[in-house]
Amino acid sequence: MPELEIAIVRARREELPEVQRLAGIIWRSHYPGIITDEQIDYMLERGYALDTLAGFLDAPGRGLELARVDHGIAGFAAWYVTERPAEAKLDKLYVLQSRQRQGVGGRLIACVEGHARAIGARTLALNVNRNNVQAVRAYEKHGFTVREAVVVDIGRGFVMDDYVMAKAI
Repeated sequence: MPELEIAIVRARREELPEVQRLAGIIWRSHYPGIITDEQIDYMLERGYALDTLAGFLDAPGRGLELARVDHGIAGFAAWYVTERPAEAKLDKLYVLQSRQRQGVGGRLIACVEGHARAIGARTLALNVNRNNVQAVRAYEKHGFTVREAVVVDIGRGFVMDDYVMAKAI
């Protein structure tokens, strides 16, 4: 099987609707059984509004990276520098189910690590639903370990029941 050609590029403003559409596809295929459909809709509304996504493009110390495979977007990663000294957060990392286990997620993580290191971060952290076993295993494979468990009230009666995972970069 030939090696997949994966290009990681910075998102452009005109691509944000495609990121929003991709997030809906990925979330609605992956999260049922982990969180309710109502929470999926609520979190997509909050986290993937065009203004929210644009916020990753407009300020230093943050970014939105796209993984292009076969001339289409196969996944994306959003990140930003946190309030913690020398720490960046991988805020979003999603890959189409049909492109998982092909190196797309690893390439996105490596890209974010490079950007974070370039601005002085020494740690990359993320939140992942603790019942999202597939994602927890994938992050462990890429060197992340659980730093703590948290339950975060996100409004409308919903909570995020997460692990905070981190790795030295």
